[in-house]
This record gives sequence, C-alpha cells and structure tokens, in this order.
Amino acid sequence: MTQSLLRLLAILVFSAVTVQAVAGENLENALSISKPEVLKSLEAQGFALADLVNPGQKLGVVDNSVLSKTNFKVILDSLRTEMDIYQKNNPASGVGLAFGQRLFDLNYLTHARARFALVGVINRMDVGYKNPNYCGEIRFIYRLAYNVESQGVNVASRLPITINLLLHQGSRISQQGCLGIAQRWQTVTSESTAQDVLTSGPLNPSVFIPSQLKDLEINMQISRMAASERPDFGGHAEYLLKAYEWTGKGFAETTLENQIDRARLQADPALMNELVEWIKNPQNLKTIDDGTMILPKKFLAKSAISIAPGGINRSGNRLFYGLLPSTATDSVKSQDLENIKSGTALLRRLNESTCVGCHQTRAIGGFHFTGRDPQGKYAGNSVFLPGSAHFMGDLARRREIIDAFARNEKIDYSRGFAARPQERRSQKLIGTGLMNGWGAHCSTGKDPSFSGWTCAQGLTCKTLLEKEDSLGLGICLTETQQVGDPCEMGKIVTTAFGKDKYIRTSDKLTVTLPNAMCSPQSQMPGTRTGGFLNGNVRTLSCDNLPAEASCGPLPAARPGFNACIGTKNFDACLKEYSLGVGLRGCDQLNPCRDDYICAESFESNRGSCVPPYFLFQFRVDGHPKKAVAPISQAN
Repeated sequence: MTQSLLRLLAILVFSAVTVQAVAGENLENALSISKPEVLKSLEAQGFALADLVNPGQKLGVVDNSVLSKTNFKVILDSLRTEMDIYQKNNPASGVGLAFGQRLFDLNYLTHARARFALVGVINRMDVGYKNPNYCGEIRFIYRLAYNVESQGVNVASRLPITINLLLHQGSRISQQGCLGIAQRWQTVTSESTAQDVLTSGPLNPSVFIPSQLKDLEINMQISRMAASERPDFGGHAEYLLKAYEWTGKGFAETTLENQIDRARLQADPALMNELVEWIKNPQNLKTIDDGTMILPKKFLAKSAISIAPGGINRSGNRLFYGLLPSTATDSVKSQDLENIKSGTALLRRLNESTCVGCHQTRAIGGFHFTGRDPQGKYAGNSVFLPGSAHFMGDLARRREIIDAFARNEKIDYSRGFAARPQERRSQKLIGTGLMNGWGAHCSTGKDPSFSGWTCAQGLTCKTLLEKEDSLGLGICLTETQQVGDPCEMGKIVTTAFGKDKYIRTSDKLTVTLPNAMCSPQSQMPGTRTGGFLNGNVRTLSCDNLPAEASCGPLPAARPGFNACIGTKNFDACLKEYSLGVGLRGCDQLNPCRDDYICAESFESNRGSCVPPYFLFQFRVDGHPKKAVAPISQAN
C-alpha cells in the first residue's frame, strides 16, 4: 500500500465521526452564498456595492475613486475623522513598516486601483425579532481588494476591512410573505449558479427590494503591532467598528447594536442607574437569556474598538467588566432562565452581546465572515473557509429557523452562548470541532450555566487562558499530543479595563510528536508567547503527517523573511521564504482554535490553521504604497 493511500485512509478514519454527524451536508446551504465565481457574476448584475448604496442608480462595478464620490463619501469622511482621533491618541503610530504601531492606509478607500468586492450574501431571517414588519435581514459582505504593479510585478490582495450592508428582507404582509422567502433560500446550495439565485432564489426581483436598505457597518483593522512590539500576546491588533443608517437620501452615523457607551455611562450616574434597572427587569432578563435583547439607543455608542488576539478573554472586549453593581447580577437568582444560571454568566451574555464581544468570540482575529479567495491564488495568502467557527457553528440553528418559516410555523429565535452552538438545535454537530470535538469550547464545571459543555469521548477540557472570571471554560484537547495543540498555558492579568498582561503559567512543553516542534519563543523563559497566543504544535515537514495535520505553507519558515518584507512585495517573499509543514487541518466542521484562520493548504479538501496575520490580507502593513496598474482584475 502506497504512503499516499495510507495517509488518505488515516484522514478518513480521523473524520469518520464528523462525516456521520452531517452525512455530507454543506452547512451553508440555504444560509449563505460564498462561491467567488457566483458572487462575481452577481456583482455584474446589480449587486455591486456602488449599486446598492446608491439606490436607483446603476453604477456597476467601480473602483474606489468613483465610489468615494457617491453616497459613500459620508462614510469616508467619518472614517477620516475616526482615524484622526485614533492617531492623536496614539501619536507614535503611522502607515507602513517603519512604525511600531501600523495604521490602516485610508488612501486605499479612494484609490483607482482598489475596490470593494462582494464576498458573501448572508441570510439572516434568524434576526426577524428585530422588526415585525420584515422577514429578518439579508446582508451583503464586501472586502477591500487591490491589484497593482509594485516593483515591476503584479501584486493583488485583499485588506482587513469589511463592509456589511444590511437590508430588510421581504415583507410579512406581502403575498409571498416570509414563507416564500424561506422557500427561495432553501433552493440555494453550494452548486447554485448566479442565475439560480436570481430566478428561483432570494435575489429574484419579485422579492428582493433594494429600497429596503437599512444600515451599513464597517469593521476595519485600524492598527496592528508585530510580536516584537507586543511580545506577551504575540502581537496586537485593534479593529474600528462603525455603523451608518440609511435615511432614504443618504447615510448618517448611528449607534452600534448593544454596544454600550461605557465612558458616558460611568460619567452619568443617572443613566447608569437606568441601565441597571433595564437589565433587572424580568422581561428584559428573558431577552438577554434568549440572546434577543435590543438595548435602547440612549445607552449606546457610535464607535468601538475591539482587540485581538485573546477574544473575549481581553478586558477591552468585555464592556461590562467591573461596571454593574451586584444588585444587577444577582437579579438572575430569582429567575428561571434557560441559559444564565449565575451573575457571572449574565455578565458573559451581556459582554458577548456587544459588538466588540461578539466580534471577538470564536472569531478570526476580529472577523466572522471574510469570504473565500478565488481558486488558483497562492496558498500563503488565501482563505479556505469563508467564516469563523462561531459563524459555522450557528448555521444549524439558523437553518432550523429558515425551515420553520418555510413551514409557516412559530419561530423560536433564541440562541445559546456565542462560543458554542445551541445543543438542542445542533445535534448533528455532536462529535465535531464546532460542538464537543477538538478545539471546541467546554467547561471544567465551575459554573452551572455551562454544565452541558462537555467534550467528546477521549478529549479533556483544558483552560488555555485563565482570568479572574474565566467561568472555568476551556477547550477540548486529546490526552496525547496532536498537531495544532497549544504550546503553552497562561493567564491574563487585568490591572484596569483595557489593561491586560499575558503571563505564561506552564513549564516548557515537551514535544512528543515525531518530527514536530513548538515555536522557539514558547520554549524560552519569561512571558513571550510562542509567536502567537498560546503557540501551536507543528511538524517540520510534510512527510508522514498524522491524520489531523494538513500540509500547508508556513511564512517565515526560512531565515530572512522579515528582511525581505522590507525590500520586496509580500507575494515574492511568501514564495521565497515559505516552507511546507504539517499544520492543523481544518474544514467546515473542524475549525481552528480561537483566533487562528483556516487558510488554503496544499491539499484540496481542507485548509490549514495559521495565525491570521501570517496572511497579508489580514494585516494593515506590508502592502504597496504606490500603484500604477489598473484594478480590472481585483477580486
């Protein structure tokens, strides 16, 4: 039997539980459109960003030099103001590799060689509780892309900014109503063409109404620090979150959903007391428990900064940290709630319901939907899975809601905690990394709210990041070492809101896997992490890989990579200095650990897990400053 056949059999055995769990079903069916060729065709047929943000006009696919002169100009002006404020607060920051704290280059937003490309169409009928007149929302996700000539060669990449365009979906009083919308979405599969979506699907002109434009949301990596600048967390990135509502004539800045204005609340005791009383109200507590709460706008902020890595373990992503009196958190004791069984769990639910808490729970850095890259791009800068572990894990619940709409049944909009799928509606995910397999979130039994968060047979719940209110949560890992396992354990010490320090608590890890290693930093004394938070066990080559490993390119595997980035474009450096190694394999049902991204590997059926900032499209630095080529091929 050949070595390649043996490896294939090992992979099949490794994934047998997963295959049995979902019988080959694509979780995205009826819920999202993410195929690059389909999206490119949809853009050409009226779904480009310029078309949807300028209702009634047919501008088509345009570059940012044109887009910036349309209704989008208000948003650009707002982002410039936010950047000015940010830079004043961080005076040592700037655009480019010369700075320790590197800023997003706003020039790309008006550049003739850059544009926002459609990377996803998302069915959000599951948020129908927000407005009784509509069938939830339909969302169009766009990523900034450029295609330029730099140092005599063509360089194409995306950048770490997404636009989430929200439209009300359908109408509960129309002839077809929500039942018809749901049935149209049920026809959407991974095999659907653009024509299918436009005729029998949800974008048919009879049901898709561009004038129902609702909001535009921005998620932009505003700055990044390399590990050399922030060694304890293995780097640092901050993401600016903004929202703009459609007024019928243009966009206007608006509040972020459930994103409390912490500073304003602390400065206004009367307003703070109103918030406490709102939370204590039994009816509101029920919506908090269900995951359907909508905080009144008077409590909310119009901009936010989320932090990575570390997710919701970082105090800056937990807006209710040290904010509420015990009278508010103790209010759950008198309530019979499905999910929340303690005051600490109430804080967890409130924190993950904010924009920053949501964006940093089982996320890819600061994103939940990044889109796929077109086939044929270099694997070292390409995305394999379009969405985060949270996105994939929530699809089973969303599908149940779509199917209930299609049968004209009563809708249960409730959801579990963000880090783990709602078990009673996600039985098909049992055994996968989304629910209780390797890397899934689990409980060590400290809080009764999470008592059902157990691991599959053969796995143990281990806490990677301890903190004062960790709730006893960890991730499921095997007793014997595997590729992708953490290289170290640690704790986060918080001295004040937003002021965190990572401290390694584990001894030097002994790597027992053959032909494997941990990042050198994790083997050194002190608090420097293994190159990225908690480190990552990998093999030294792609020879004789264990079943859980996928052969993928590792940037900087050869000496000289960082020096190359300072003199050449990143495509050239990636190809010259990357090395094929064994990394954790990933697919829809077996995601990466928190913060890691499922990038393209050298295998066709699954990706490999790497820190997101290994992909240049997820970092603000290292991109060409001058461009002299057309944008025609950017995608």
